[in-house]
Amino acid sequence: MKRPFSPRDHLPSAIYSVAGVRELDRRIIERMGDNGFELMSHAAEAAFALLLSRWPDAEHICVFAGPGNNGGDAWVLASLAALHKIRVSFYTLGDMSRQSGSAAEARSAALQVGIKPQPFTGELAFDGDLIVDGLLGTGLNAPVRDDYARAIAAINQHPADVLSLDIPSGLHADTGVIMGSAVQATQTVTFIAMKAGLLTADGPDVSGDLSCAALDLIKDDKNAVAPVMERISWYRLEQQKRRLPARRGNSHKGSYGHALLIGGEHGAGGAIAMAAEACARTGAGKISCATRAMHVPVILNRRPEVMVHAVESGLQLTPLLDQVTAIGCGPGLGQKSWAELLLQPVLSACLPMVLDADALNNYALNLYSSAGWHDDFSQREVVLTPHPGEAARLLRISTDEVQSDRPAAARKLAEQCRAVVVLKGQGSLIASPDGRMALCTDGNPGMASGGMGDILTGVITALLAQGLDAWQAACLGVCVHSAAADMAAAEHGQHGLLATDLLPWIRELMN
Repeated sequence: MKRPFSPRDHLPSAIYSVAGVRELDRRIIERMGDNGFELMSHAAEAAFALLLSRWPDAEHICVFAGPGNNGGDAWVLASLAALHKIRVSFYTLGDMSRQSGSAAEARSAALQVGIKPQPFTGELAFDGDLIVDGLLGTGLNAPVRDDYARAIAAINQHPADVLSLDIPSGLHADTGVIMGSAVQATQTVTFIAMKAGLLTADGPDVSGDLSCAALDLIKDDKNAVAPVMERISWYRLEQQKRRLPARRGNSHKGSYGHALLIGGEHGAGGAIAMAAEACARTGAGKISCATRAMHVPVILNRRPEVMVHAVESGLQLTPLLDQVTAIGCGPGLGQKSWAELLLQPVLSACLPMVLDADALNNYALNLYSSAGWHDDFSQREVVLTPHPGEAARLLRISTDEVQSDRPAAARKLAEQCRAVVVLKGQGSLIASPDGRMALCTDGNPGMASGGMGDILTGVITALLAQGLDAWQAACLGVCVHSAAADMAAAEHGQHGLLATDLLPWIRELMN
């Protein structure tokens, strides 16, 4: 069974910043030779076509419009609905005298076809089928307050479905952070290009089903404005053949690398055991595991294919480092002296490696100490896999600051450490020190359970051991891990999803 096509796999691969989309808008409008009304009309037409397709029986809709161009889209859509004999209730917010020329033209056209706007005063008197959200667009950069906050609350409390134009009002288009409050959309149709905020942090929680209408974008526009990241998924990487090559018959276990997983302080043997098994299921030819002596029989009993070594010091670890092709360090490592003794020779090894969990926490503690480890990883293939808290320690900022701009945090950490960084979370981000960035649209909330990061460490370590570079291993590893979680959740649901539930699906996806 191969993974089904994801609901987000139809979306474009290129993701743009707000500034980039604004430049794309400018280029299209310049080419059209008007004030932007034609482009606005095309956006509204695309949204209205979606409305008719998804809600074909709608007889009465309610439209909210702010004073910006997002509101202009709403005015045109309301006109189209009226011309199709759909009853329209129309609420406005903000100072309409400050509208752009194109938005003012849209409002004038709507008034001519009989749209009767009324200012929103706090009461949503509407008993129809659908609410259209055209309040706030991608230019939002301050918390939502006053009438806008009340309007968003009224929309969210209403039982009708919600169609958001371009972006749910209140969501930051670059970061995916809710700016105080945000519309909970049933469907969002975004225009021109994908915005990162729809796909990471809070974005997927409020955007509902997503579609993208490229409108009048042409190849020359795309060539002139660079995206800030690419959207990846297991399906997309599969289609692009960005995966391990097929195995040759004339090969042996040594052809597929020797991975070493390091961790498992007292009481945390499960973490390193899961990492080792995930590494095996991802196809590493040989797997060794360095852990506390008490965990050796448990791991051997669970996975006898793994060569398990009791290691109590860095001196005992060093001979193992000379035998392997990739390292995964951190699962269950702890933050006591044992962890530091093992981590020092790991950081000195000129091998591809994954650093996760307590390997990152220990690195962060020593990075800024008086005798700290100020080395970067520019001469090695290294993948760091922090969750937001671990990223915050490495950057010496708060977790809230990391989450307030996940792309910026991932980019800064990759530049600081000269390593590929996987910033885990909804819409996991992969950042390279050379500026590349990717966002994975696979995965689900069931992954918020213990051990998921240990599985990811094992997966990426196996890919490094089999010859992928850090960027390739991180991108493929994140997508395989997330897609496996989607497959496991599709079978039995998200609640109660365990990290080890991913293992058979990881093997399925690797073949």
